[in-house]
Amino acid sequence: MNEMTVSSPMRRQIAKLKRVISTCSAWASRYGRVVRGLFPLTWMSFVALVLIYFVWYWEVMAHANQVLHAAVLVWLFFVAVLLVFTVLGSACVYAATRRANRGQTIVEKNEVGGYIASSYRVFRPVFLPFITVECSLLESEMGLNRREKPAFLWFEETLVPRGRGRFSALHRHIVVSDIFGMTAISFTLKQDVDIEITPEKASFEQMVFQTTSSGEDGYSHPSGDPRGDLVEMRRYQAGDPLRLVLWKVFARSRKLVVRTPEPTITQQTELFVYFIAGAHDESSAALARAFLAVEGVDTANMAFSVSGAGRLAQNEAEGVSDIIDSVTHRSQPCDLLDIAPTVDRSVLGKTFILVPNRLGPWIEAARSFAAQYQISPTFVVSSDSRQAATQPQHDSFVRRLFCTTQTNSENDAKETQRLYEQLQSIGTVKSVDIATGAVCDIAAPPRRQTAAKGALT
Repeated sequence: MNEMTVSSPMRRQIAKLKRVISTCSAWASRYGRVVRGLFPLTWMSFVALVLIYFVWYWEVMAHANQVLHAAVLVWLFFVAVLLVFTVLGSACVYAATRRANRGQTIVEKNEVGGYIASSYRVFRPVFLPFITVECSLLESEMGLNRREKPAFLWFEETLVPRGRGRFSALHRHIVVSDIFGMTAISFTLKQDVDIEITPEKASFEQMVFQTTSSGEDGYSHPSGDPRGDLVEMRRYQAGDPLRLVLWKVFARSRKLVVRTPEPTITQQTELFVYFIAGAHDESSAALARAFLAVEGVDTANMAFSVSGAGRLAQNEAEGVSDIIDSVTHRSQPCDLLDIAPTVDRSVLGKTFILVPNRLGPWIEAARSFAAQYQISPTFVVSSDSRQAATQPQHDSFVRRLFCTTQTNSENDAKETQRLYEQLQSIGTVKSVDIATGAVCDIAAPPRRQTAAKGALT
């Protein structure tokens, strides 16, 4: 009894001590960065000062070397001049930038890939020699990039959304330094904004969310009764029927072009579409937005939900809002098993799951969902052919000489192969190119086919 009475206050004291330590650690981390940014000397200047000290102690003082004595004094004078210019420049940049952008805010609704005209300006002291100004946006890690255009005394900027999300404030980290890297002062300025970024508008074909078809390869027959005219054309994609190729265009331009196919089956009315948020999910988010725009949401026969939302969307606006907010749930567990009981059992039979381009913890939730309800869901993997050409890697000579590096495309191909293998063990897989709208069913991976041939032989 005494142990319980003693241990209970002790646990409270330990919990209180942990809270105090956590608060002090957060405070020290926050204000430590501020103090470090205002300290004008860099690590390079510290190393140079150490070297200067040893030169002064072992050469100038011991041997009265007048040449080194003059060189040390010149270097110290030069660093002092750089320090003065850096302090003056940072004071001018801070005061002028705050005064020029006081009271300005940004209220914008845009989409991924668009441009946001920003009136924010950063001062550049061109009248001070040896001084450079660099400005970066801390929200760039969240998918909002910054492009600047130098004017006479200012840096004008344009915001480029690379990912969906909501932003209530923007933090610009400004570094004023000399061109030699000896002195630097940094600070952060905050701007209140109201920015909403939706996924981009993807090319969308209704046949993505169809499980059966009456024509060859899911397309209408040219001599049949189409629901619309085949007037649009696009480049040939792997899996397109050769009968839809415009051979006259190929004879003139030597390019394979096909007419945009149209499905001949009726629209499905019972459907459950679930969007999973995770790493590399922007293309899937674009497809989810296109689905809501084309199909809409019918609470009686069609269900749509997003991981982390905890509900079924009642209309298109609500679904798009859930897609935007899903960026905060990328690292959280998938709630597919929590949403499934709210969907009618007949609708669950036609489940389409929009998944990211990378494997994650959500794969276990999808496997448990398929096993619990004994269904074979259709997984839709989205890609963007416009981003297929990646930037070449610039490795050092030593790394190229002793290390075997792989290009980004090779790494992406391996990750995609692993994703397909995991998804095919649960259900069927479809691949969609959001740039062209091309759809193809993913067959068994080549690795599995090779293994099966080896087992037969």
